[in-house]
Amino acid sequence: MSAPSMSVIVPYFENQRGLDRLLAALAQQDHPAEELEVVVADDGSAEAPAIPPVPFTCTVVRQEDRGFRAGAARNLGARTARGDVLVFLDGDMIPEPGFVSAMLTGLTRADDGHGALAVGARHHAALDGLDVPAVLRWVAGEDVPGARRLQDPVWLADGYARTADLADAGTEDFRLVISALLAMDRALFERCGGFDETLVGYGGEDWDLAYCCWQAGARFTHVPGAGAWHDGPDFAGRSATRAVKDAETLALARRIPLRSTRGSGVAFAQPWAVVQVHGHDDAAEAYLTAAHVLRDTDAGVWFVDRAEVPDALAEDPRIRIGAPPQNVLDRAVVLADVHAPLTLDVPLRRWSERGETHVPGLLTVRSVRAVNRAESNPVRVDPDDPQVPVHAADTARRLEDRVGHDH
Repeated sequence: MSAPSMSVIVPYFENQRGLDRLLAALAQQDHPAEELEVVVADDGSAEAPAIPPVPFTCTVVRQEDRGFRAGAARNLGARTARGDVLVFLDGDMIPEPGFVSAMLTGLTRADDGHGALAVGARHHAALDGLDVPAVLRWVAGEDVPGARRLQDPVWLADGYARTADLADAGTEDFRLVISALLAMDRALFERCGGFDETLVGYGGEDWDLAYCCWQAGARFTHVPGAGAWHDGPDFAGRSATRAVKDAETLALARRIPLRSTRGSGVAFAQPWAVVQVHGHDDAAEAYLTAAHVLRDTDAGVWFVDRAEVPDALAEDPRIRIGAPPQNVLDRAVVLADVHAPLTLDVPLRRWSERGETHVPGLLTVRSVRAVNRAESNPVRVDPDDPQVPVHAADTARRLEDRVGHDH
């Protein structure tokens, strides 16, 4: 038996009624059943879910109950799944009849060779008390007594309008990718490491994965025709959301190195900019270069050619030797290479706002996303231009005369 082209992965926890609705809706899809499989990933329910007769292969995998671990459950399902395309559909979602086909089409159109994430259209309704046939009529577009449409998330609608359904997405738009109804190719999923299983509790794992995929060079797309319904309001419309969202924000601050996620002033192991410093055998010049590139910038410095960190810098956790770890580089926004001792009139953060630049013999600034898309093309900048704030260090002067940020 050949492997299915698409696998739908459903994280599940003690919601048999929701699963019955979801599977019944998947059985009504216009996508060929023989090209589809479903993997139900049980996040530690007291009893395994029951699977009704369905026209596609459906497998249940289980993990022990150690708290809300939706990301780990999705990863478990992905490891079991056989399809090249992975669709993540939460266990309380009910897809419309054309959902699977629309997601596959949207994903294929968006992928330009670097992978893509496709997010469907999440709708909300009050469907409590309706049996499965009535729910199926509702998601097929019929009016059903007892069913009532609720407000769709305005923040998502506004975001998709602003970005032309994510065609014009930028670095900050990982927030518009939600795992409730998400599709991506297996190669991209595995390249980015799947969902972060250390994120336990509600929310954050989808934004974290989306950010990683964006930095890896993937494109985003929103597929309005891939609709699925949630029975009940958006999370923002439920009670007791602040503590949950605050926990999510604190967790993402460590992982996503943007000012919008972490503010400024706190040092993290994951920096916004990875700075590779070449040469710099002299400890004084190493110290001065580090002081300049770290000023008012969320950066980590790696002295790639030195055997040890200079004593004067040893107590700064942002200073390291050797090559930066690949997982840290992958999450950084900026990659800077310092080729010789230098000084900066402005923080590296501000200089990087010009985009990718190359000051010959001194400094190269590149976008990590552009590097991963093989599109990096730094603009050459004349170091003798008086408007350029990057200068060769005056190594003939004593360090005590240069420790201020003048040149």
